[in-house]
Amino acid sequence: MQRTSFSQFVTYACIFLLFYWPTYFIPSITPSVMQKFYFIVMFAVLAIGILVTRTRPLVPAISYVYLLPLLAMLITFPSNWEKFSEFHFAVLIKPLLLFFYTFSFFSLLQAHFKITDLKKISNVLFVMLLLQLLLIALQIILGDVAFLKVISFKRVYSGYGFRASGSFDWVYITCYVLTFYLAYYILEFLIGEQKKTSVILIVLIFLAIFLSQSKTGYLATALIAIYFTLISVILNLGIAKKLLTLKLFFISIAVLAFIKLDLNLEYISRFLELISNGEMDGSTSTRKNQIIVAVEEGLTYWYSGSPNALKGLIIENTFLDYLFRYGLFGLIAITLLFLTFYFYSLRICFASRRNVETLGFKHLQLSIACHIAIASSILYGFTGTPMDAYRSAIWSAFVVALMAYLEYLNRSKLASVLPSKTKGETCTA
Repeated sequence: MQRTSFSQFVTYACIFLLFYWPTYFIPSITPSVMQKFYFIVMFAVLAIGILVTRTRPLVPAISYVYLLPLLAMLITFPSNWEKFSEFHFAVLIKPLLLFFYTFSFFSLLQAHFKITDLKKISNVLFVMLLLQLLLIALQIILGDVAFLKVISFKRVYSGYGFRASGSFDWVYITCYVLTFYLAYYILEFLIGEQKKTSVILIVLIFLAIFLSQSKTGYLATALIAIYFTLISVILNLGIAKKLLTLKLFFISIAVLAFIKLDLNLEYISRFLELISNGEMDGSTSTRKNQIIVAVEEGLTYWYSGSPNALKGLIIENTFLDYLFRYGLFGLIAITLLFLTFYFYSLRICFASRRNVETLGFKHLQLSIACHIAIASSILYGFTGTPMDAYRSAIWSAFVVALMAYLEYLNRSKLASVLPSKTKGETCTA
């Protein structure tokens, strides 16, 4: 096994802090302020990481997509400049930060990891998953204890059972992050070699999503499972029937657990009860009202965004949030961002599948996991903001950077193989 270099260790540290920086280490400061500080911390961590490893910054073309929302903001800025405040500065700076995070992670990966090191990257992500599952377990078992609140400010136990969010604060965001791992380890179980470890992790991930009591998480996971099957057919992976069997198995387990086990799932039970009576719970009602406000005011102020956006009103829908804030320019920008990431990741999957004998299974596995993560971000975007919310925004930037790195490996590996093939063919002739 190859030894880990100093530069690789620094990259691992950056990934670790992405997941587990103790954001709320000063309880007296409001969570929103500490979340903004986290963005600054990660900027400093990556900047220092690049400096101490003497890494030459490289900007992959895909990272410029993060500047599309900034363009929409600048177009609508003349209509709002008189009311410019600290809030607007924070919003304007975020696309630049996400752009920086993406090319920083890419630079570190490109400079210090070869294609033979993909296993190392996978192992680090594996450790991050284990720590996340352990944190979720501790939150469920210990509840709202002080030392766990340093990682997540959200209450685990409320009036409707427990909802453990790990280090990502919102349970739907945790489900979004776990989708990457679910795709990765399903592929490992069905095609790879570490089947026993994979099946254990699949069960634990599924359990974490199930116990999250996230309505969005449940629906998005079900839809992604269907989409995953479709992608497996398109890529000719030969696992469609196995995926169907696996889905039926987990659906059966979930139904039996919900009916037979005495699990504290009062949040979901209450939601189902209200729906059956033709009513809505608090979060669903809130989102409905937000949709009405966003559509009405976003279209009314299509050229500038709603004046109410300047008051910090939040719309828990990525697409409508940008419509609400920046009018049609914002909606177009965020839609183009999602579509670009989606087709870019899909293209990498096709290239990896086509050249799997050269690039290896690990490359294909990570490519598909990244694509599934991007596809799930679109789904989660309809009820939240996974691409620019606290912590998950930097996770998303890392996924984009990882995609760019996988494309770089594809191009560089094929460039090194093709000349040798050409030379060999010439000698044979």
